[in-house]
Amino acid sequence: MRRRTFLAGSAAMLASGAESYAQQTQDATGEVNAFATLRVQAGKEAEVEAILRDLQAATLANDKGCLRYEWYRASTPQTYILLERWADQAAARQHLNVTFVNVLEKLLPLVLQNPQVIRLTKL
Repeated sequence: MRRRTFLAGSAAMLASGAESYAQQTQDATGEVNAFATLRVQAGKEAEVEAILRDLQAATLANDKGCLRYEWYRASTPQTYILLERWADQAAARQHLNVTFVNVLEKLLPLVLQNPQVIRLTKL
């Protein structure tokens, strides 16, 4: 029960933050650009990579307005980097509220901390 409450709270936090995130990252072209850093538990890399590959494939195949969504393994151990670009705020918001929230339950037990998101504005 406690775990379900934590997961629901985390999903709600992500969903409520999606609109703010999308609004803050929109550039002059209307696109939303960002990168995120995800740190995971030692020994869980293979499990995390399988989840991230599935998330990447689902996002690219199903999320309208997705212009780029690529996960990378960083040179720093247990660290993954996401590069993402969305056509507009609505597309970024939809991804966070639907596709990303759907993998949250699998991913949360494997991470060390919340992802660090850097918002980008195209010059």
